[in-house]
Amino acid sequence: MGFGSADLLFLLGTILVMYFLFFLPQRRKQQALTKMLAALKKGDKVVTTAGMHGEVVALDDKTVTLKFHGDARIDFDKAAITAVVDAPKA
Repeated sequence: MGFGSADLLFLLGTILVMYFLFFLPQRRKQQALTKMLAALKKGDKVVTTAGMHGEVVALDDKTVTLKFHGDARIDFDKAAITAVVDAPKA
């Protein structure tokens, strides 16, 4: 009992479909997130993974300090930022 050519083609086709449906979109999403985090700057309004909205007041390679309503400031890992919601007007 070995693989026939039809079985091999089916297996390769399945792997190809999985790549285009699952892996490629995930990789593109990760690249976009990495690009967004690299472009992060003071004054950007962002959303964290916890759903908290704040304004970037300080950042370094690994952490971001967000200012919330009033003077509340909290440090987050950069990876906790999921989106920039409103870029400041120049």
